This record gives sequence, C-alpha cells and structure tokens, in this order.
Amino acid sequence: MACRFAAFALLGWLLGDSIIPSSARRLERASAGTIGSRLSSWTRARASVSLHTDLATTPDAWIVDWLAALEHSGHAVTWSGTPPAVAVSAEALADPRGSVRIDVAAPSRTPIVLRDAASIVDSVRVSQLGATVETPTMIGALVGDAGGQRFSIAAPDPARLRAIVVVGDASWEAKFIAAALQARGWPVITKYHVAPGVDVSQGAVLPLDTSRVAAVVAVDTTIQSLGAVLEQFVRSGGGVVLAGPASLATSVGVLTAGSLGARTRPSVLPADTISLGSTGFYPVTSLNADGVALDRRSAGVAVAARRVGAGRVIQIGFDDSWRWRMAGGPGSEAAFGDWWSRAIAAVAYLPATATDAAGAQAATAPLARLVDRLGPARPAPSSTTRPPVDRRLLLALMMILLLTEWGSRRLRGLR
Repeated sequence: MACRFAAFALLGWLLGDSIIPSSARRLERASAGTIGSRLSSWTRARASVSLHTDLATTPDAWIVDWLAALEHSGHAVTWSGTPPAVAVSAEALADPRGSVRIDVAAPSRTPIVLRDAASIVDSVRVSQLGATVETPTMIGALVGDAGGQRFSIAAPDPARLRAIVVVGDASWEAKFIAAALQARGWPVITKYHVAPGVDVSQGAVLPLDTSRVAAVVAVDTTIQSLGAVLEQFVRSGGGVVLAGPASLATSVGVLTAGSLGARTRPSVLPADTISLGSTGFYPVTSLNADGVALDRRSAGVAVAARRVGAGRVIQIGFDDSWRWRMAGGPGSEAAFGDWWSRAIAAVAYLPATATDAAGAQAATAPLARLVDRLGPARPAPSSTTRPPVDRRLLLALMMILLLTEWGSRRLRGLR
C-alpha cells in the first residue's frame, strides 16, 4: 500500500506542476563574450528555463535574432547592462569621384575605428555626440568599433548626378569655375552673356528642372535672365550657388540667406594654402532668420546657406576665386576644383536610389535594435536554488514503485 500511495503521489505532483508551474524557474546566465557559444545549449533547454545575459556591449545582430527566436518559443529571455548607444549611417555624396560620408553617433570621447573590406578607413575620437568621416571610396561593407561596441553598415549606392548650369558674363570667373567642375567630372552646361541680348550656351539650359539639372551656379546678376523659373527649381529640390554679386539680382531676393554689403578690400593671409585671403568679397551683412553662416571672417560672413522649400541655396561672397587657381601655391589647381565641387555638392539635388527607397541605408543602431527585439534592460529574474528534477527519473521511480507493489502482492499470494 505504501508503494501505491507513493506512486500516485508522484503522479499527482507531476500533474500539478504541469498545470500550475512554479513561479521560480531555473536560471541560466551568460556574458557578452560567452553568449555566442551558449546559444546551442540554450536552444535545447526546456521552455521553463529562464535565460539572462549580462551585456557590456551589444552582441551581433544574429545573436539578438537568435535570442528573440528563443523568446518567441516560450523562454523567458532578459538582458541587463549598459551597452554604449552607437548609431552609424553611410551616405553617398554628390561627387563624381564617388565619395562617401560616414556619420557616427556615440558617447563623448569614445574612440572610433572604421574599416572596410580593404583596409582601415579612418580613426577619430568623438568630441561631443558624434563624428563625421569622408572617404573617397568605400569597398564592401563598413565595419566600425566604438569603444568596444562593434557595428556595420552596407556601402551605399553611388550617387546619380545631374548636370550643373553655370550662368554669368563671359568672364574669367565663369570660365574657371566651369573648367574646374568639368575636370572634376561634373556634367556642365554653360550660359554666358556676351553682349546685350546675346547669350552663348553650351548645352540646352531650359527647361530648368531636377530631372536634368542638379544645381545652378550664378556668377553675377545675369542670373536675372532665368526669372521665376529659378525659384520654382529650388523649391522642387534643386540647388543654387550665388557667387559674388549674384545675390543682388532682384529675382533671387526670395532665395538668399541674407543681404549683401559693400565689397571688402583684399587682404593677404600668409597661412592660406591657396591664398584665400588675396581677394575681397561681398559680406552677408544681415542673415535671415533661417540663414546659417558657414564662413566668418573679420570683414563679415563670407559664405552663408539657407533651405528654401525642398532645395538649398549657398551665398558665396567671393567674386574672383579664379585668382586662387592662378596665383596659389603648389596644388592650388586641385584645391580650387575641390573647393568648388564641395560647394556644389552641398546644394546639388540627388535622386533617391533603390536602396534609399527600401530603407537599406537607414542608420544602424545596435542598442536600439536590441531594445526593439528583446525589450529594455531588466534585472535577472529569481531562480530556484535547487537543480530541476528530471521527469524521466520520476516516471522511472513510479514504475519501480508499482513493480515493487506488484511483486509484494505476488509473494504474499495476493491478487
């Protein structure tokens, strides 16, 4: 009778534990360094086992996905720790040479190392909340390390460039700007004013829309000839660079970042590598509420920018930058082209690529992805102090008890 009562007691305990499981589960823990090797054993564990990982850094995406799958299968999966909040994005710049800008957000003073499939791209230390790195080329995916936190992002598709229209008098300034942009690789359309009512064009300038043109460079007030179509072009996403006195044209008054003052006198600064101070400029004397100063000098703001609708406008006060190219030191030719190409890239219209439309080039944020898949950080749940009993052993013990009862009854001649 004792064996029978013990067997039925074990059976009742097993049924009750299946219907009303204990609130305290067996807990298994792992660290950021060992979680990868523990996943296979965790996958074979019973659903009643709680899984917890202590993270100093966010694990790789495949590990986070695996943990999320374990949670969906019935495991209680939690994590704790303070991984650094890091985010990265890679964007193709408007540059014929295929430059890429990499923006990284990370805690202050965090050392960052960036590398692609070929070699190290750059290393930088965050000064405030982020850092920006530009590279002329990017081979394969970008892999970075920010204070021990690893992240990666795919290379963006190359930018699809539209033409640049240069408008102005037939002058040295217009000629050298157009030549520098062409040498850089930009498709350039020129429209030179050579006499009253006489213009000479290289390529068809109109219609002026973003399907053909990325930006317009106005060298002087002859930009007035484009009329209201220029404002429509900017508001639809196009870019405009207003160089020298071009901002004085009445038709561009609604586009400028501020009003121009009297031209300053030249000053020579020996520290300038391409003699930037060897020419005067038209300062922006008063910025609009939405205007942004990009270059301040003792005589005033030399370069300012503004957003107008979906487009951007830059005012450059310099009206004889060609002198930088002719009178500069060694390397001034390349520096002149680089300077003007960067000014154009800052405003040029870029059509969206297929990967942009699919969101593949969105910023990669490992910590945000971890929270999205597994929830916020939580302390480890309570666990049982004793190891769990294997139910197969209990079933075997029940069989032994029942066999013992049967043998006892047979030995005593009972049925």
